Amino acid sequence: MWLIAHRGFSGRHPENTLRAFRAAEELGVDLVECDVHRSRDGALVVIHDATLDRTTSGKGPVRERTLQELRALDAGEGERVPTLEEVLEAVQLPVVVEVKTPEAVPGLIALYRSRPELRERLWPISFGHALILALTQAVPGLTAGVLYAGAPIEPWLLAEKAGAQILLPALETVSREEVEAAHAHGLHLSIWTADSVEEFEYCQNIGVDGIASNRVDLLLEHMGKERR
Repeated sequence: MWLIAHRGFSGRHPENTLRAFRAAEELGVDLVECDVHRSRDGALVVIHDATLDRTTSGKGPVRERTLQELRALDAGEGERVPTLEEVLEAVQLPVVVEVKTPEAVPGLIALYRSRPELRERLWPISFGHALILALTQAVPGLTAGVLYAGAPIEPWLLAEKAGAQILLPALETVSREEVEAAHAHGLHLSIWTADSVEEFEYCQNIGVDGIASNRVDLLLEHMGKERR
């Protein structure tokens, strides 16, 4: 079962910063997860919200700032807003990247084409399933996933229509039946987000393939894994 550090080790460090991603890798997680937007001048920048207000010292939309302007902001404890390529250089683990906007898709396609080895290491996911379809059609061989909330009647169709291999439902709605249906259709199922031992044990019991967590330290301790 994959243990995925949601926005890095965000339970202890500023989310989506290089410090958070490095700390997660040091703990011994299997993957790290980040979010990507496009800056005004076309850079792929790692930040969750469409606006700067919550997680940085800036204000207003991310897309209205150049990369240079974004780098001048404090993203928490002196950390900066990183680019996606900086995250890929900071850790050796596979990176799950949530594609937040259509504007980020051309830059991602260009990145995959310039660095073909990333097809196996950089896994795009999104609530915008059309964005995942655009990526899987443009870059064959991607490992990709579809995020969703609620309880669709045939969730496996969401992945199949987008050319994805992973279903990513919310913890609150996932069931053993949904996991079994995903496996029956040759798919993996990974939930977001479990931050307590009780939630983790529930996910274990129903057989999920992956768990995204803000408190990977708690889950690793419960699993009894040695920290690096």
